[in-house]
Amino acid sequence: MELMQKFQRIGSHFVWDYGQPWRPQVEPAFLPARVSLCRCNDDLLVRANLHDAHVMTDVFPFNFPAFMQCDAFEIFLGPADEKAYYELHVTPSNSVLQLYFDGTDAKKILEERMVAKPLFTSQTALTPEGWSVFARIPLKGLFPGLHPEWCLSFGRYDYTPGQPKPVISSTSPHAVCNFHRKEEWRRVALANLPAIAPE
Repeated sequence: MELMQKFQRIGSHFVWDYGQPWRPQVEPAFLPARVSLCRCNDDLLVRANLHDAHVMTDVFPFNFPAFMQCDAFEIFLGPADEKAYYELHVTPSNSVLQLYFDGTDAKKILEERMVAKPLFTSQTALTPEGWSVFARIPLKGLFPGLHPEWCLSFGRYDYTPGQPKPVISSTSPHAVCNFHRKEEWRRVALANLPAIAPE
């Protein structure tokens, strides 16, 4: 059985809902989304279900910044004991963008942060409500060594044809609309996540 099918069958897992906590109330165009987490050995498994009235399914090249013009699901993660972290994007057509932040204040352009080597695997699908993402992230491949606790956050760009700006939302309690405020990401002990046996 595929890991995604096993994931769907487990009875309990971490579930986080999206919101816009930096606003007094969510935008009228905001649609709900939810992320579920579990693990397979040292791999983080992520499943997102995103309500979307107008799914944009254009195909983009690897490491193209599609979030500037297309729906995108974002994963932010890094060890709790390090400043560095990754930002990983997946679009409805399963186009991927990978960015690395070294934790310094150095200003780098987007192209300088791109990681050419594939870091994770993902699948996407259209659903009656919108679209879904399943991702498998080998954490030891990103940050070798022992890192029992991780900082995690998930963002979203939801575009609507004819509208000048996307609806932006996050699973983190950001006081301002800035997904890179790592101090506001959730801390998760990998050992506390429900486990799925490897195939």
